[in-house]
Amino acid sequence: MKRNCLCVFLALLLCLSLTVPTFAESDPEPPDRVTVPYSFGLKHVSGSTYKMKANVTNTNEQPLTILLALYDSGNNPVDSILTLSSDSLISLSKTVSLSPGTYVLQISIIGLNVGQTSHKTYHIS
Repeated sequence: MKRNCLCVFLALLLCLSLTVPTFAESDPEPPDRVTVPYSFGLKHVSGSTYKMKANVTNTNEQPLTILLALYDSGNNPVDSILTLSSDSLISLSKTVSLSPGTYVLQISIIGLNVGQTSHKTYHIS
């Protein structure tokens, strides 16, 4: 009886050892994170008119969602641009009228293996 139990135990152990590597190998590897080059800013045009602008170089030419948003000092949205593109160079721009105050321009770039956010603060007088 002890011999039968030992044989069954060893057989189960052998089966388990053969299947565990298979389970581990079947999990797909997550894609490597990629950083895409970009530039963005707020440029004075004239009077109270400013231009929000961003350029993103899509090095992998994968679909990217880009949000360029302008907030006032109370973190209230002033204006924004949202785009989805697979182009190699993605440009966004929008003209806004601003009164004196502090503003934050934020860019968010999201893709399959891309996730970047950055912001800049501007003081308009």
